[in-house]
Amino acid sequence: METITKEKIANLLKERLGFSSLICEEITNRIFSEILDLSLNNKKLVLPNFGKFQVYSKSKRPGLNLQTGEALEIEPRKVLRFSPASSLKEKINSYEVG
Repeated sequence: METITKEKIANLLKERLGFSSLICEEITNRIFSEILDLSLNNKKLVLPNFGKFQVYSKSKRPGLNLQTGEALEIEPRKVLRFSPASSLKEKINSYEVG
């Protein structure tokens, strides 16, 4: 599986839209900056036919150090979760690698 970076996304925009590298890099950075800002403000980002990004709070819970077998407490934290839209799930599951 290939890893796609922000740089590769900007290059794809350049190829498909014909804008300069600088403009495509700025567009890409602004999109990810907006996702971050929305997440930091506990807002849900919904992209129709793609999915949603939402911050969830995880409470304190018991855990286990797998190397030592020692019990420990996992501190509360926030996580960013992506939930794909039904249409995206359908497309992924019907896609045949060829």
